[in-house]
Amino acid sequence: MAVLGHAERVTEEDRGEPLRRTLSAWDVVSLGLNGVIGSGIFLLPGSAARRMGPAALVPLLFAGALCFVIALCYAEVGSRFSATGGAYLYARRSFGGFVGFSVGWMVWWVRVISGAALANAFAVVALEPFDPAAWLDEAVAAAVLVGLALPNLLGAKAGAWVTNAMTVAKLLPLLLFVGAGAFVASGDAFAPFAPRGWSPFADTTLLLLWAFVGFEMLAVPAGEMRDPVRAVPRALGLVMGLVTGLYAAVFAVALGTHPSLAGSENPVAEAAPTFLGPVGGAIVAIGIAASVLGTNAGSALVTPRCLYALAEQRQIPPLFARVHPRFATPWVAIAVSTALSLALALSGTFEQLAVIAVVARFVQYLSTCVALLVLRRRERRDEAPPARLRLPGGPVVALLALGLSLALVSQAEPVQLFAGAAAWISGVPFFLWFRRRRSA
Repeated sequence: MAVLGHAERVTEEDRGEPLRRTLSAWDVVSLGLNGVIGSGIFLLPGSAARRMGPAALVPLLFAGALCFVIALCYAEVGSRFSATGGAYLYARRSFGGFVGFSVGWMVWWVRVISGAALANAFAVVALEPFDPAAWLDEAVAAAVLVGLALPNLLGAKAGAWVTNAMTVAKLLPLLLFVGAGAFVASGDAFAPFAPRGWSPFADTTLLLLWAFVGFEMLAVPAGEMRDPVRAVPRALGLVMGLVTGLYAAVFAVALGTHPSLAGSENPVAEAAPTFLGPVGGAIVAIGIAASVLGTNAGSALVTPRCLYALAEQRQIPPLFARVHPRFATPWVAIAVSTALSLALALSGTFEQLAVIAVVARFVQYLSTCVALLVLRRRERRDEAPPARLRLPGGPVVALLALGLSLALVSQAEPVQLFAGAAAWISGVPFFLWFRRRRSA
């Protein structure tokens, strides 16, 4: 293992692992769509409209543009590797063992928390009309986590089938909402365009950014993709383009059909029955539940691979890298990740669990942007694999993404920054203990 703070030379071990390459190009795109389209676009338009009115459409597009720029950095860096790990692998090969572990630990941590939070969110969305007892919410959340873990134990392809089905289930109601709502939306709802001015722009952008995060999920299981150096860059571009256009259309229709959009907690579900009728409204409500469940399905596939990558690179005990002899899946990592998400889901609410995700995600975004600069420099010395995709003006793109990301992180609440730091610190003793044990 490299000395702390020093980069490690890329070797052929990054190009092969004992996992079956069964994920197709559509599987990768579906994984990305499920990672991004969750509860955000359904629940956030009301909060954004309360801050800025119709002008919230501008920070929505800005948040999409920022994530697209970051995704471009992921695309070039990801085109160099075909192993499992995503941002963790990029950081480890660019900056060394300790920084790589820190990023990988945060990636896995945020995915575990997101899985727990989304399980709780699904229980709330699915059971809200029935006013259930608290224990029933917990039972549904547990059933979601365990139920999605089982197909992933059978293989990445089985988990991808679930993800693909959820992708279709969430996109059809959204397209129905946009297609029908475009004909009845009122243009008068867009005036005045910025009734509260532009001062809440940064705060609103940070809020809406939650709706776009998750695209990085599709880069993690590269070790189980067919031709990942091509699949990852193409899927990233396609996913971010589709999501940004769809989000803008959903927000515009919700604004034009929901007279009380500002402050609404579930504006899409409330607006749909006004022009689709009760049946159409029910279809959209089911689509919202399917959207949250689909994001859970993608998380169930990706989260264990984050833990597997840490063990496969010998930064935590190799027990977590054990692969099932029959199904060729990281069964120990799946069991541990599911158990931890289950414990968190039963002990907290969606809001409590999601607060740490903001800072944790930016750790991997910032490290990947810097990795683009480092790997380009090392490639000139034959110390990094060549990029199959080279961005025009790549360093400028990376620096732009870094600057915008840091500006938005500065808007985070102190409690969010503290929570992110606490998550990172919790892994450092684990890393140092196993490093000392290996040395011994």
